[in-house]
Amino acid sequence: MSTGESGISTEAQASTGAEAQVKAASKRSESILDKMLGLLSSVRFGIIMLSILLICCVIGMLIMQVEVEGFQEYYQSLTPAQRLIYGKLSFFEIYHSWYFNLLLAVTGLNIILASIDRFPTAWQYIVKPKLKASPNFIRAQMFSQEIEVAKAPKEMADQVREGWRKRGFRARVNEENNRITVFAQRNTWNRLGAYVVHVALLTIFIGGFLTSRYGVGGMMEIRPGRTSNAFTTFEMAVDGQKQGQALLPFEVECTDLQQKLIRPEGFLEANNTIDWLSYVKVKDQGHEEAALVHLNYPFDYRGYRFFQSQFTPIGNARSITVEFAPATGGQGQVVTIHRDGSVDVPGIGNVAYVGFYPDFKITEAGPRTVAAEYNNPVAQLEVTGTDGTRRTAFAFNARLGDELLSKPDAAVDKQTGENMLLVGGKKAILRDFEKVALAHTLAVQYDPGRIPVYIGFTLLVVALCLVFFFSHQRVWAVIEPSGSGSKAYFGGNTNRNRPAFEGRFNSLVEAVIGGRNRE
Repeated sequence: MSTGESGISTEAQASTGAEAQVKAASKRSESILDKMLGLLSSVRFGIIMLSILLICCVIGMLIMQVEVEGFQEYYQSLTPAQRLIYGKLSFFEIYHSWYFNLLLAVTGLNIILASIDRFPTAWQYIVKPKLKASPNFIRAQMFSQEIEVAKAPKEMADQVREGWRKRGFRARVNEENNRITVFAQRNTWNRLGAYVVHVALLTIFIGGFLTSRYGVGGMMEIRPGRTSNAFTTFEMAVDGQKQGQALLPFEVECTDLQQKLIRPEGFLEANNTIDWLSYVKVKDQGHEEAALVHLNYPFDYRGYRFFQSQFTPIGNARSITVEFAPATGGQGQVVTIHRDGSVDVPGIGNVAYVGFYPDFKITEAGPRTVAAEYNNPVAQLEVTGTDGTRRTAFAFNARLGDELLSKPDAAVDKQTGENMLLVGGKKAILRDFEKVALAHTLAVQYDPGRIPVYIGFTLLVVALCLVFFFSHQRVWAVIEPSGSGSKAYFGGNTNRNRPAFEGRFNSLVEAVIGGRNRE
């Protein structure tokens, strides 16, 4: 062999060897890829991932999350070791942790791949039912029977079809080579039930991801007359809870607060409160919408949900009842004034209710309250006289009013020199008032995944009911000539609930042969 031929042979061998190595590497690569896809699409792997997700959700329920009211007290009650471990593992905000989102993504991928892998087979049951069968096929079914009858095959096929129709099965007849196959089925859609469950789970996961990624929650304190678009958020910090601030894309104005007490004479406490109501007005680029927020009745607007969280237990009054009585005694004028409202009082002018002190005291800095309880309630008034002059006055309780009147200098305003108790020569007496908290705190929650989660869970419940309470049932009757009559082979199967189908299969056979079972 020449040198040139030897070189060509060597190059050919090298090329063949390289191609073999590439094919071997490609085969190994495909094998690894197939194994990974097989793992990701396996039902067992999906069950494991769902179980881990469930464990994470249980942890999120057992360990208080950072955005929940009272977290700071809960955090302080933990031992240093618990704080360290829970913090490192992101247990305080587990639904926003990276591994929870990863679990959602991997589980969702498993559901998608499993559906792609198994859906074509399930779809075949619907679009290509087995309309022609053989005796051997019938014998291989879950349930089967064989009988001989004196009727011709076509007559027997008509009897089978009619008998099954009366039992709720719509039969189809096919004839081939002197063999007649009668096929019927019911609840075919049940084959797709598992995929409806998959869609429901994916919808829930998408909703969970949207909430984790874009959701925000916090607290918003509201007081009558105040308008704001900011609320306080809570984040996890090294030393516990850290406050932040988020903005609403609209403004919320508090128009009124109301408190329904079990014992009106009692204090403003949670165990003495039936309900507390917040009247608000949403202002959104020229659009205004009034709303009421109270216990178990949240208010939703543009994806934001507002619901009652707590109230500030500092006494205030929603309305006051004031008597303007002659200083020397006698019948007075009684009026009721709502917060930030006013009334016209004959002989005095316009009287507006502008403030309330649950425990009134006059200090060098001016009037103030020294306690949250209604120890010494006083209402602050603004009086506009008939001549247009304005002055500040106070409606005291009868005891304090008489006490101040007995001390002429005690109720004199040092700036104006006027007696704060007397209004137009009459004493203003606070006869009654409607108790209410100084402020209410609304919990604010923006949860873009809430609706997908609701839809997903509703779909999941419906799908599971359809999957487990119904089954895809198929029956065949293969009829062949036999002597002067014919021989019928009955077979059937179901994808679940075998005991129930066994009784139905026997009833279908009996509907045809009238209770006879001749072989």
